[in-house]
Amino acid sequence: MSLKLIYYGQNDGSTVPDTTLTGDPGTDQPVLSAAGYNGGIIVYLYTSAVAGRGTVIGPCNGDTSNVPYATLLNGPGEFAGAIGPAGSKKAPVVRALWQGVVDTQAYDAGATFTIGSNLYVGGATAGVGFYTTTARKGTGTAGSTAVGICTHIPTASEPWLGVASLL
Repeated sequence: MSLKLIYYGQNDGSTVPDTTLTGDPGTDQPVLSAAGYNGGIIVYLYTSAVAGRGTVIGPCNGDTSNVPYATLLNGPGEFAGAIGPAGSKKAPVVRALWQGVVDTQAYDAGATFTIGSNLYVGGATAGVGFYTTTARKGTGTAGSTAVGICTHIPTASEPWLGVASLL
């Protein structure tokens, strides 16, 4: 599942990850997973250090000055909903006040969530790009701004975090 939208917000299909992709899911999937490009992760926008790559997205580190930009819609995989399965190399994101749920690939399992409380970007403690609580948010400017509101607390029978995005 990674990210399931209830209210769609604004989708942007023009973003690309800061990795070299071949268009072959068997090759690209491990590369994207290792780089942290899982669905539901909070990403930031920047200019790649790799010549010719241009503007890219990467998992937002709450311990830095990254500016949270959007939430990654899809993770790596071999199906039509995955990042670049047909060689497009695109990594669609959603922003503009969406509402939905994210699974364990995108939230801090060590956090204690409360309905109606603010959600923040995680860093080293909570997981880079993960949704977390004020007690475990990143220590940099990226972690200081609320990026969502908790609408559902993960449980054993319903292991997802409800998010009303503020991005």
